[in-house]
Amino acid sequence: MLAACAVAFSFVGGGRTAGGVLPDAEWSIDFRYSAPSWQTAICLPDDWQKTLVGRDGSLLYDYPGKYGGFGTRATFEIGANAEWVSQELISPRIPVVRTIQRAGVLEITQEAFAVTLSLRPPREPKGFVIERAGSQTGQRGWASPSPGTDPAMANVAIGWNQPIRYRFKAKAGTDYSVAFGLCEGWHEEHGQRMLLLQAEGGAERLVDMVQEKGRNKPGVFLFAAHDQNGDGWIDLTVSAATNSPDQNTFLNTLWVFAGPGAPPEQELVSGTVGRAALAHLDCSAELAPVKPPRYDILLVRIRNTGSSEATIQPQLRLETDRELKLDNTGRCVNAGPAMAVCCSERVRMSDQKPGFLRLEPVRLPPRTEKSFAFEFVRGTQPKPASITAARAGALGREAERYWRNLKLPYGRLQIPDRGLQALVDSSIRNIYQAREIKNGLPAFQVGPTCYRGLWVVDGSFLLEAITYLGRANETRSGIEYLMSFQRPDGGFMLIDGHWKETGIVLWAITRHAQLTGDKAWLRSVWPRLERGFAFIRHMRSMPAADTPNARLIPDGFSDGGLADKVPEYTNIYWTLAGLRAAVEAARWLGNDAEAADWQREYDDFLQAFRRAAERDLRQDSQGKSYLPIRMKTDPGIPPQKAQWAFLHSIFPGKVFAPDDPLVGGNMAMLKSVESQGLVFDTGWLKDGIWTYFGSFYGHAWLWLGDGEKAARTLYAFGNHASPLLCWREEQMPVGKGSQVVGDMPHNWASAEFIRLVRHSLILERGRELHLLEAAPPAWIKPGAALKAIDIATEFGPVSLELKVARDGSTATLSLTPPKRNPPERIVLHLDHWSAEKGVMELPTAKVSKTMIKLRPGP
Repeated sequence: MLAACAVAFSFVGGGRTAGGVLPDAEWSIDFRYSAPSWQTAICLPDDWQKTLVGRDGSLLYDYPGKYGGFGTRATFEIGANAEWVSQELISPRIPVVRTIQRAGVLEITQEAFAVTLSLRPPREPKGFVIERAGSQTGQRGWASPSPGTDPAMANVAIGWNQPIRYRFKAKAGTDYSVAFGLCEGWHEEHGQRMLLLQAEGGAERLVDMVQEKGRNKPGVFLFAAHDQNGDGWIDLTVSAATNSPDQNTFLNTLWVFAGPGAPPEQELVSGTVGRAALAHLDCSAELAPVKPPRYDILLVRIRNTGSSEATIQPQLRLETDRELKLDNTGRCVNAGPAMAVCCSERVRMSDQKPGFLRLEPVRLPPRTEKSFAFEFVRGTQPKPASITAARAGALGREAERYWRNLKLPYGRLQIPDRGLQALVDSSIRNIYQAREIKNGLPAFQVGPTCYRGLWVVDGSFLLEAITYLGRANETRSGIEYLMSFQRPDGGFMLIDGHWKETGIVLWAITRHAQLTGDKAWLRSVWPRLERGFAFIRHMRSMPAADTPNARLIPDGFSDGGLADKVPEYTNIYWTLAGLRAAVEAARWLGNDAEAADWQREYDDFLQAFRRAAERDLRQDSQGKSYLPIRMKTDPGIPPQKAQWAFLHSIFPGKVFAPDDPLVGGNMAMLKSVESQGLVFDTGWLKDGIWTYFGSFYGHAWLWLGDGEKAARTLYAFGNHASPLLCWREEQMPVGKGSQVVGDMPHNWASAEFIRLVRHSLILERGRELHLLEAAPPAWIKPGAALKAIDIATEFGPVSLELKVARDGSTATLSLTPPKRNPPERIVLHLDHWSAEKGVMELPTAKVSKTMIKLRPGP
């Protein structure tokens, strides 16, 4: 997602040598530009529990928090300084994380993995069920209400720059009453924090507690509620109003009653309610999620490689603000209602350091090994089962079999570069690990922490990437989930000031219809496109005639490095791209009159943009003309900042012709500020590198006809991944610091890597299909095979195989062209990887084999 997480982390890692751009002779993935620290997911596909493992092998839970950015962190230690040696995955398709450390002659190997759900059947909770969704952050003693007030009014649930969400199980056709209890303990003046309260089935209520009650003065707000969407739950939300200066949310108490009506406010404020309640919550308290139990394993093996006996003091450092209680077996520690940790050995906890779970000291003879196992239980807990090292090993082998046999869309893209192929496979896996099922539909989410949710821009590219790999049935559901957020006025805007989201959704719907060739489906959702187009038409009338963005877009949020709502161009670029896609869709359906009307609107919008752009052109320090993102000059903003949407307007937006002077100027400006193969300082992190901006950049060069530059950018992008085969959103260049911003694994990055590989091999250019336009020479090795199998295109699925002869002198291209809507031309690009130059035309209507010379003759 472009809007960076509210929390940025800074890591301290080992030193690295700063690198330059990718040298001509180097076409390899070695993670030379990786950030010094990282984390990766070990959870299952569609998992509700997004467990992460850190670089040091620690297990990370309960984002956000103060322990390395998490509320709970579990780290194995042996009472001696251990040096980190390496970390790896069992394979790109198997998220079993192996961390190697060394302490003198002791070699410590940790393996972390999720237990497959099939091994532990879920249990349905009984009775009334209420849960808090997402973060469980709370604070006691935050407010100071007067004596005689319900003690819970002093405490709060906190949503740091995000809503607070609860939900409870509801019986069909039953009415409920809900009471939100609030007591503002921070702000003294009104207008600083304005909250929107809503219970499903009831009207939304705007509340400014200081204005209505005063600081530290409690109040209760009543709502009638019922299960409006029929999913068996009633959702309760406290969110910040879009114009609230303080976007942090809070909630002190929550009451739920069966039937209509609730007790008087004074009874609720004082906590002396005579009527039985289904729930009365102190919202600072943690609630166990109403989820099937989830189990993660940390299996540790310690080997004495020396020639004399060694004594070790193993322990698990469990950092959390939860209360820890050791059970009567001496092997399991309960950490609040949502977590338990079970050990293969008995543990001791001291009152001074309750988070240190110490095992008995171990004497390890030379050349021997000792194993320890820890089981982490999350969710609605059955009694935790005892774990042994042998059992943990068996579970690990079963987890490997599970992942090895999992039917994810692997194998559609097969690249003769082991490192690059590993990133493709890991990207696919990470996308499914981040996904969740919401309202019965798959929601392709960006990441496991701050971007765990739907983001319109990111999600649209995730859906396109997975559609390429033959999973259109899943992405159809994802598109429908995306469309469910359309507002009554026809627009889409999940982020305030993101006017561009309507254009993005128009493009996403059109692109999905093109890739599936499903005109009937497009007709079925056509009213949604019409309402979206009408919203854009109305939006253009909103800016006043004397403003710099007149007849364009209202003041908006740029994102990707620039905040505030101002006259700017990212919203314009994507709205143009969305309008253009909608015109294409109308023509494809034969809606000629509508297409002509929409084309006139698009042309008028483009002309208004041209006038504004001519006015706002600037020159950078090297005298290159470029169009900044903000219409008003700000000398403190680098020219390249937030140029992501400009690159999208080139591809996939196709708004500008390749020879457009605006394109040439902006691309030259971006090329002048490269660092380590990517563009420098384009996002939220000052002087940092936005990793998957590399895909936007590489795609633009590819569309402009520079396949070699696109291929080099692909490798630079890949080398900014971590050794665990995933990306952080933004990080510092190697040698320039350890600050990072955003989620990890960041699966817009995963989708972008898949997309850039696909488009390097197969690219639609109007009615033509272009092949191998950005294939680098490193892929053309003796005996190598490059394959793309049933890859979705606008013309239908296409397959190709390029097989290099064992002596490396020739290659044979086998092509199965698309049949659904054959292209007018199929063009094979020969530069950069063969002995021939230019292009070669291939048959469009039959399977063909073509031999290509790879090196000059004698």
